[in-house]
Amino acid sequence: MPLLRRSCPPRGGGFGGTYELRLGVDEAEELGGVALIRSALRKAGRSLGWAKLQTFGGSFPQVAVAGVVDRREVPEEFAAAVEEYELERGRAAAEMIGRTIEDGKPRVVPGSVFVIAQEFRAAYAEGLAE
Repeated sequence: MPLLRRSCPPRGGGFGGTYELRLGVDEAEELGGVALIRSALRKAGRSLGWAKLQTFGGSFPQVAVAGVVDRREVPEEFAAAVEEYELERGRAAAEMIGRTIEDGKPRVVPGSVFVIAQEFRAAYAEGLAE
């Protein structure tokens, strides 16, 4: 749940969260498969109050993808914060792509699929150790 909670925009009142996990196909299968991961994400989202949510996922030749999106209507008091957060994420992604194209050096960015997968693996390992 902490990983989903962190996906919510700051000052967004817990609204507007989105979490996409990309793992190797074999790794996802070891965890029970994409369907089980989607189910776990759905359960975690609901425990955060995401009464209206959308999950997605599938296995492809190189990657297994699963995710959840909070689809609740954002109350007026949090709408500006959620919108600004989404715009900033888009700007940051475009800037990073531009910089990578410019100099050919890939970058690890907070919130990127690489970082999210690493955080997920660490949280999963910690859960096993408990």
